[in-house]
Amino acid sequence: MKQIFYNGQIVTMEQEGQTVSAMLVDGDKIAALGSDAEIFAQKTDDSICTDLGGKTVLPGFVDAHGHFQMNVMARHLFIDASCAPAGKVKSIGDLQQLLRDAIAENPDKNPVIAFNFDDTLLEEYRMPEAKDLDAVSAEKSIMVVHASIHMMAANTKAMESVGMLNPDYKPLGGNIYYDEAGMPNGIIEETPAMMPFLMQIFSPEQMQKLPMVMGKASDEYLSCGITTVSEGGGDVAMLQLVEPMMQAGLLKTRYILCCSEMNGQVSNPEIHIPDKIFEGPVKLIQDGSIQCYTAYLSAPYATNHPVRVKPEGYCGFPHMTTELLQQKLETIIDAGKPFAIHANGDAAIDTIIEAVSNCRNLANIQPRNLIIHCQTVREDQLDKMKALSLYPSFFPAHIYVWGDRHAGNFLGAERAARISPCASALNRGLRISLHNDEPVTKPEPLGLVWNAVARTPSSGSVLGAEQAISVYDALKAVTIDSAWQYGVEDRIGSLAPGKKADFIVLAQNPLTCAVDEIPHISIEQTWVDGKQVWHK
Repeated sequence: MKQIFYNGQIVTMEQEGQTVSAMLVDGDKIAALGSDAEIFAQKTDDSICTDLGGKTVLPGFVDAHGHFQMNVMARHLFIDASCAPAGKVKSIGDLQQLLRDAIAENPDKNPVIAFNFDDTLLEEYRMPEAKDLDAVSAEKSIMVVHASIHMMAANTKAMESVGMLNPDYKPLGGNIYYDEAGMPNGIIEETPAMMPFLMQIFSPEQMQKLPMVMGKASDEYLSCGITTVSEGGGDVAMLQLVEPMMQAGLLKTRYILCCSEMNGQVSNPEIHIPDKIFEGPVKLIQDGSIQCYTAYLSAPYATNHPVRVKPEGYCGFPHMTTELLQQKLETIIDAGKPFAIHANGDAAIDTIIEAVSNCRNLANIQPRNLIIHCQTVREDQLDKMKALSLYPSFFPAHIYVWGDRHAGNFLGAERAARISPCASALNRGLRISLHNDEPVTKPEPLGLVWNAVARTPSSGSVLGAEQAISVYDALKAVTIDSAWQYGVEDRIGSLAPGKKADFIVLAQNPLTCAVDEIPHISIEQTWVDGKQVWHK
């Protein structure tokens, strides 16, 4: 079937300034672009013609890094404990009431799981302790997961369920905190220590509930203009869930699967829908989160946490020695795979650069490897990254949500001004992407564009104006350059003949409207494979 879209502002994202008024779609692919007259010259008797009414068309957004299934569960199966400014929770009391209301609404719920909480946005500036959660319920297991997913809190019942109250209990890594009596106080820091709880949170029983809500979640991504979602640290079990959902028509987006090295997934997963599911790089984690004080920095945090007090000169910590990271990278390179490494702190990035540089098989490295978040990367590190084919995927939503905290608490004004240094990376010719890391923040590509252009925290100030980039460059980072980082730019990411007909229709043009209007632009329609899959 041939479709003609005309009388529009079609921004191809093939090159800056390239805008046409009409597009011909043949089946699931774009056949031609040009003026109305040029495209109508190819009209046939059975062509379907759509008047765009002067609205803007962009390629569908590519989710550069997120956790699709975790986001589905966090926002549709678990309790949303988001703190202001993104949510409504402002105090421990608010959190307790939220949990009580959820239990009253569903008395059979057990365990009780809340996501997206952030102690650094709270009046008390602390995580809830077991005693706070016991006051909600001593009979049910309660787990409150930090927005970064690098920390959590558990009540006494939940700690009992994993054996944490046994005197000889030792976490596999990370930290657990203790009260004055020497007993665990319910605060658990970093993935190895959280793993026994995470196994309950993402148990087979919980995963079985996903199909009930995946269709709704898919529509939410499509309503934001996202036509390709990402699983930034999954496994083959997730793939086995996604494929039947696609076949049933419940998941209408494309899907990038980055298998986690933690799950031993270095070999090729068997993908049965290759034009809808893309194999991404192998995912590794080298540090934690800045707002959890677990990112690995080269200089100490600007201020200490008022409750989870760290030793003098504390800089966070790496998840792996440089030597172990090198060994893992060599295995991935030998398998012919690219890699993506989570690193927020510049010291963690130092270990990555050193490990990659020392790989015995560096000559065989894939040409596109990623550092995910890359928030405090230094100028000298960007030079080294370019030489090593390491590309940054930035998380500029931090600027709005945590920017003021970065300047005042975590990093200090000077380092905070350089967080997510998009301009510095682009000035070196590095192709960047932007991501929301959902469920850490909601999937909002136009919000990311605004974050990278305006660099405005919730206070309304400007954080590091010299790192601001153009609207066009920011749009590239959520379309064609995001696709390029994953090696699928020949199929998606821009509008060009032969590419998949994945596109969105917007009420305004982000290239010409006021910058502060960008995050509020209405997505009117979303198309995948030449089919309208969502409309307002």
